[in-house]
Amino acid sequence: MRKSLVILAGLALMATQAVPVWAAEATAEEEGKAKAVHQGEMVVTATMTEEDINKVPSTTFVVTDLEIKEKAQWSLMDALRDVPGVYIRSNGPFGGVSSLTMRGTQAGQTQLMLDGVRLADPISTSGGMDMANLLTGGISQIEVVQGPQSTLYGSDAMAGVVNIRTKRGQGAPSGWASAGYGSYGTWQGTAGTQGQIDRFNFMLSGGGISTDGVSKVKDGSEDDPYSAYQFNGRFGFDINDNTEVFMIGYYNKADMDYDGYVNGKYADTADNVKTESYTGIVGLTNSPFAWWNHKLTFSYGSVDHDYSDDSTYKSYLTTAQWRHNLLYKDINTVTLGVNWQQEQGEYSTTWDSLGQQSVDTLSFYLQDQLKVLEGLYLLGGVRNDHHDDFGGHTTWRVGASYNLAATGTTFKGTYGTGFKAPSLYQLYSPYGDKDLDPEKSKGWDLGVVQLLWNKRIELGLTYFNIQTDDLISFDMNTWTYENLDEVKSQGLEFYAKAHLLSWLAVDFSWTYTDAQDQSTDKDLAYNPRDKGTLGVRLPLMGDRLNIRVWGLYVGDRYTDAANTGEVDSYITVNAAATYKLTKWLSVYGNVVNLFDEDYVEIADYSTLGLSGFIGLRAEF
Repeated sequence: MRKSLVILAGLALMATQAVPVWAAEATAEEEGKAKAVHQGEMVVTATMTEEDINKVPSTTFVVTDLEIKEKAQWSLMDALRDVPGVYIRSNGPFGGVSSLTMRGTQAGQTQLMLDGVRLADPISTSGGMDMANLLTGGISQIEVVQGPQSTLYGSDAMAGVVNIRTKRGQGAPSGWASAGYGSYGTWQGTAGTQGQIDRFNFMLSGGGISTDGVSKVKDGSEDDPYSAYQFNGRFGFDINDNTEVFMIGYYNKADMDYDGYVNGKYADTADNVKTESYTGIVGLTNSPFAWWNHKLTFSYGSVDHDYSDDSTYKSYLTTAQWRHNLLYKDINTVTLGVNWQQEQGEYSTTWDSLGQQSVDTLSFYLQDQLKVLEGLYLLGGVRNDHHDDFGGHTTWRVGASYNLAATGTTFKGTYGTGFKAPSLYQLYSPYGDKDLDPEKSKGWDLGVVQLLWNKRIELGLTYFNIQTDDLISFDMNTWTYENLDEVKSQGLEFYAKAHLLSWLAVDFSWTYTDAQDQSTDKDLAYNPRDKGTLGVRLPLMGDRLNIRVWGLYVGDRYTDAANTGEVDSYITVNAAATYKLTKWLSVYGNVVNLFDEDYVEIADYSTLGLSGFIGLRAEF
């Protein structure tokens, strides 16, 4: 790891100091062409209304489709690994069960959404959806909002939300296609089309991956093949200038071999799981007046897991929501809505089973955004969720941001409460308890964002603090789920973005997290105290050649609640490049784990060594 650290530091130093020969005499001119880091990037998820990212009180990060494309990232999990405050771990590469945690909280306490609609697997242990099989095709951008968000989004949004926004067709019809081959016998391809014809807009994307894989067990000898394909789409029709009806959806199917336990030890086995998931959304947006707009959506989704030992798990999620925005000039926006969801699930294994169970939740929420003075924005909201099992639960949130335009400084902060309802498995399985209480949280953060050098440098620093009560844990003494633990997580997030020249951009982040079980004063398992990222982007030859190099540092982690086992810190460095052969044809490639770091995300599970991929991409 030390070798990788030295090399990574050297790359960063060279990137910030070196001037290529073809740019040496044009440095002053190139500096003048450098773009601002902050150019009015707009987000929706933080407030349910489209806002400038630096005006919303919540700490918000965006992963763009351009970044995903330039890094040649086919997996949604890989696209999220570098987001500050987010930590991802997997039970092996290529589809291994993955967990996303935010700011030191637990897996399942961050809500995943597709265009504002919850994605979930209600019969899974936590009720959350495993993102390991989701692909990146058809994504416009991914918005990551941190801190308690239950006021707008209800259960599961205790630590934050991840919202996948689907591309909306626009402009003249166009298309794209790509195909490539790489290490481990990996084939990957995508194709799609998008555009607008009169009042009809459309986007349809498809993609897939097939690989011989590697053994899921560390140092295993048997490869575990994996394949997945996915379709994403959005179709809309403008009834008039103020009204659109639309359909959004995705379909994913994956087939993965994995390893299991033999005589109490993780080893090569011939286990397999086939997973099929989809979500369909239909909706309507309408703006009858300048002061009123509303959105109505209905969705239905399903997740099926079929295992080689004949075990099956089936989940269904149905939702309906109606949201209204009432606006007074640019001073005041009131958002109010109603949301209903029904979670259903069942499973059957060789040792136990559960017939179909169902839980309904009806929710009402209200939020007010107020511009008090020039640059000062206030926010407050309240929500009540009525759950079939434990009744009503109320959450609330307040926040503020203050922008000093003269100095390019923005102060922001939030305080809010959150909750997570017990999953169907935790309530009704043979290991469940119908008397479980929901997990509850209260959290606050305070941050500052500073723009420098004509907005070409952006610095951000945030302190966060989250207290979780009634954490649902599995009691090994009773073999049931119980409300056992209290957890406190606090820390600092720092990030920096710099567009130094027209051909050089650098980004850096560091997150320190102290997350402990308050009853034992022990660190939470698999929660790194330190996580850092460093990235360099080089658009060269008039953007004909684009090079990206990015690194990830993850600190030591305990492997159990008693803190008796530990896995070492690691650094991985990846690189990608795209070269335009013609106006419509490009060759691209990426290298994963450039320095062949031998590292572990989860004890006993493998990770990828040095590997590469090359392909062709056409845009027409």
